[in-house]
This record gives sequence, C-alpha cells and structure tokens, in this order.
Amino acid sequence: MGSTALAKRDAVITALRGVFGLRGYDRSETPILEQTELYIRKSGGALSSRLYGFSEPSGLEVSLRPEFTSAILRQVANTSPSKGQIRIMYDGPVFRYASPEDEDGDKTRQFTQLGAEMIGATAPSADGEIIAMALEGLETLGITGGRVVVGHVGVLVDALSEFNLSERAKLFLINNIGKLKNGEFAAVSLKATRLGFITESVVDDAQAAADRERIASTIEQVLSEGMGVQFGKNTGARTPAEIVARLSRKMSQIDNPEDFKRALKMLTKLSQVNGPAVSALEQGEAVLSSAGVSAELISNLGEVLESAKIEGVSSDRLSIDFGMARGIAYYTGMLFDIYLQDDQSETLGGGGRYDGLTRALGYDRDVPSLGFAYNLDSVIAAVGPSHDNSQKTTMVSCVSEGSVAAAVAKAKQLRGSGKRSAIDFQNSNESSEG
Repeated sequence: MGSTALAKRDAVITALRGVFGLRGYDRSETPILEQTELYIRKSGGALSSRLYGFSEPSGLEVSLRPEFTSAILRQVANTSPSKGQIRIMYDGPVFRYASPEDEDGDKTRQFTQLGAEMIGATAPSADGEIIAMALEGLETLGITGGRVVVGHVGVLVDALSEFNLSERAKLFLINNIGKLKNGEFAAVSLKATRLGFITESVVDDAQAAADRERIASTIEQVLSEGMGVQFGKNTGARTPAEIVARLSRKMSQIDNPEDFKRALKMLTKLSQVNGPAVSALEQGEAVLSSAGVSAELISNLGEVLESAKIEGVSSDRLSIDFGMARGIAYYTGMLFDIYLQDDQSETLGGGGRYDGLTRALGYDRDVPSLGFAYNLDSVIAAVGPSHDNSQKTTMVSCVSEGSVAAAVAKAKQLRGSGKRSAIDFQNSNESSEG
C-alpha cells in the first residue's frame, strides 16, 4: 500500500474513531494469534475452513484472528466487574482463507475491520444506537448513500417454537433458511424427508413414553456396565437420575410430521418477505397470523427499527429481510448488513445481537451483547478523494535559504504552523512541493 493510500486509510480510521469516541466508546486491542478453539466456539464451525491455523511446538492449535468479537467479549468477561453498559471500539487486520472457487476467492486473505461492541445492554434502544452509529460513521466520511438491511434471528426461533418441534428440527430449519429464501423448498423438503423429519408414520404419546423408558434403561446400563465406570461419579450438580431423564427425553423426542410441514411452509413464506421496513413488518405479521402464530413475536423488531428512527435514521434507509442467513449460528436477535445505495453485491459491514455468545465461549452466564464491524477496505473504496486530507510536503532548500541552519529554522517555522516541511539537501536554488 502506497503512502497516499495509507494516509487516506489513517484519515478514515481517525474520523471513525472520533465518531465512536463521542458516543462513549473506548479503544481496545486483541491478540492477532489466538487459540483456534475460541473461534470454533463462536461460529459453531462456520469459520473452521477459513482459519489460518497451525500447531505450536507444544501442540496447541492456534489461528490468526478472523474477527474481533470473541476476544473482546472474553476480555470483558474476564476483567470487568461492571454491571452497566460497556462500550468498546477496535480496528486492525483480520485473516480469512478463501479458495479460488469461493465467492470471495479473488479478494485478499487479509483485510481490516473497524467496529464496536456494546456489552450489557438489553433494550431495543441499544440496537437502534448500533444501527445509527454504523450509518453515522459513513456520513462522517462523506458516504451519504449508506443503508441498512435488518433481519431478526429471534423472530424465526420464537415462531418455530410455536410448532412443538425438537431442537434438532428447529436447527435444521434455521440452517436452511437461505435455501428457502431462494425458492429451494423442494430440495429442503427432500432433505428433511431423508433425515426423518417428514414421514408417514405418527408416534403417539404412549409410544414416546415407552421409547423414553427403553432409552433411559439403555443409558443407565451403558454408563454402569458397558463403559466400565461406576454410575453416579463426575455428574456435576445433576443427579444420575436427572442426567438419564434428560438424555432419554432428548433422544426420544420425535417431531410430528404435520407440525414440521406447517413450520416449513411458514418459514418458507417468512424467509421471502423483504423490502421497506413498514410494509415488510406488515407482511411478516400476516405470514405468522395465517400460520396460527402470534404476530406479537415481531414486536421486538419493530421496536429496534423505531429506536433507530429516534436516533435520526430515516425510514428510507431501513429495510427488512426475514430471510437473512448470515451469521445465524450465533446471533440471537436482530442482525444487519450495511450497503451502499441499492447495491447488494458487497457489504460495507454488518453486525447484530449475540446475547448467548459468552456461554458459547465457555462462561456460565449469558451477557447481553451486540455490535458491528465495517470492512474498512470496502469503506475506503467508497470514500471520495475529497476526504484525503493528507498534506503536501514543502521542501526547503538550503541554497535558497543561504545555509543549512537557515533552512532548518524555516522548516521548523512551517511545522510549527501545522504544515509538513522537510529539508531539500540537493543543490537546488528552489523550494518545491511534492
């Protein structure tokens, strides 16, 4: 990267830090090299094929950081006793592998992120602040055409919970929302049939109870005999009976095929709802109501959008996409992408709410958390040349000034007034700019 490009990047970073700082965000840094497990825990394995990882001489698996959020949350959880909101900003290089056939295969494997995290805030107003700040940063850089597309994982999960499905079935449906959005209903249905979610047989309550009793007996036998261990040891706070009951209940939970089909049809319709915020909310409510699901489940999303408007975000810069699938492995509430105008070929950044991430990282509690990050390289590409406030360097000639001492004095005087200045030690009788 040349000096001009670096100067532009530095100016952009400084401007964005200023925006975040005025809102109470303080800078933080995280290690570039981390234990691989940190990122696998966060993404549920989604990043595993994109990590630049290797084994240390000791055998420990480590990776170059592919993002900041996990390390920031771990840092706060380990060091901060505060129960209030904590606002943190960060910037630096991240590394993600992309093979040539990938969508991003022709892009650099190293890029720069600049973002912010708000930890400890549950109210939808916090979501509104994050969305507004993402657009405010762009406006500070002269990018007036930024807009936000908002989704909400919580709405999808809550809606599916109305159909009495197993966790396995809900996870299957959520993970296939991208395909449903693209009209691949038949392919998803076929896959569900192969996995046993859609069958012609129906298991009644009596049969399920008998299955649980049989599975519980099997688990108890394996634990006490088959594995050669004395049942009752190393079971934590739960009693052996509680562990057996929990495992047998999960293993015997069979989904009613008709409930699964109704959930699949509902999610297919909902995933294809997108557009301006007001109309998309109405369409989403209609889809839920027609499926017998309470439309009140969408209320949180409406509150998030209203909070963004209170922050000054105009309605025409907000749209909804209930089929947004990016990052659903760990988001728990709203999520969003930032685009330039109507061009959705490349995001300028994105983020959302991930209240359950601390528990996924191994902690014994959930901490309300949300944030976003710009892809700084994409943002810089969208910034016009007028934002490049790098100064020309005034060269002071020793010959023109009469001596080296006079030239040094002149250069100091220029620098004292805030101008870049350097000594031209060539045999020249002119001062020049370059």
